Amino acid sequence: MKILLFFTRLVLSIRYKVTLKWVENLKHNWPILILPNHVALVDPRIFMAFLWKYIIVSPLASEKYYNLPILKQVMNLAWAVSIWEISAWANPDDVKKVFSSVVEWLKEWKNLLIYPSWQIYRQNFESIKWKQITHFIVNNMPENTKVLLVRQRGLWWSMRSKAWDNWKTTFFDAYKKWIKYAFANLLFFVPKRDVDIEIFDFTDEINKQKKNSLNDFNKYLENFYNQKPDETLRYIKHYFYFDDVKDKKEPAFIDWSEKELLKVNDYDLSQISDQVKLKIKEKISLIKSIDISLINDDSKLVLDLFFDSLDMAEIKSYVQANFDWASNPPITDLKTVGDLYVMAVWKSTSVEKLKECDWGMDNLSVNLLIEKFTN
Repeated sequence: MKILLFFTRLVLSIRYKVTLKWVENLKHNWPILILPNHVALVDPRIFMAFLWKYIIVSPLASEKYYNLPILKQVMNLAWAVSIWEISAWANPDDVKKVFSSVVEWLKEWKNLLIYPSWQIYRQNFESIKWKQITHFIVNNMPENTKVLLVRQRGLWWSMRSKAWDNWKTTFFDAYKKWIKYAFANLLFFVPKRDVDIEIFDFTDEINKQKKNSLNDFNKYLENFYNQKPDETLRYIKHYFYFDDVKDKKEPAFIDWSEKELLKVNDYDLSQISDQVKLKIKEKISLIKSIDISLINDDSKLVLDLFFDSLDMAEIKSYVQANFDWASNPPITDLKTVGDLYVMAVWKSTSVEKLKECDWGMDNLSVNLLIEKFTN
């Protein structure tokens, strides 16, 4: 494993100039929970390759990437722990079991690396919002667990970030391009991207903050990660003899960014029965302990009603269990209360049309057919 990591550091060093600060905080005689911000798909490899010089750490990896060919073998060698992809979560009890299993790994004295956001940046700052995994873990971790907050800068404009092309470049396409760039620059002349990694011991502060609500706890983490944000456009050229990114601009729209969360489907909900709407609103009122009068058809689940991951899993599970025609969209497609109504009547057979909308991971324009739904 040490040989593999040495080789990985060597390869990464061709493109990245990595600077680690305050590595002395990695020393500890008990389990360590490492919580970094997640800027680009490459940063887990950077963390693992460079942190393993000082500590053996197991990263939590989404099964979406854990099970990729070749990468899975690397994950196993790195003692990575596979966890469900969040978009697949639908049962709150299953979600809690996953969270509890992570705590058990800490009790077994494993050092874990977990991204609180559980996704790479959708904009040039960390946004944790509805994610509950870190709050749960720190409230249930062994008392002697050391908690390190890790803040890294420099990767937002890289090819493995959303800022490059909204992540249209596939995992393997990126590697093929990297090989091309490496040989085109004779290996030794590849332009470097500076990556700074700061490691802070926040054990005492996290033990205080974990007593706060999920929303306040996540805001605290966001404030830490977003100090001195890198606002300057920093696409780094790939050839020492030619600036291939001189005119490159950040994508105007990035999937699942906070800007994208504000872009909601413009449905005509007038044909959906009041009974359907009332049942869903009552369930939301129960989940969030708020007055039903505060819930509107266009209320945004995350931004307005502060839904977290378990809330999203619970409301999706409820709609699927209580409406015979309910569809099964990814959780990330459910942005508003109106989206839940449409989910509830997805398979209706009437000829009434909703407005064309973007629905699903492939952004296809779909005409939804609905009828008045009576119980």
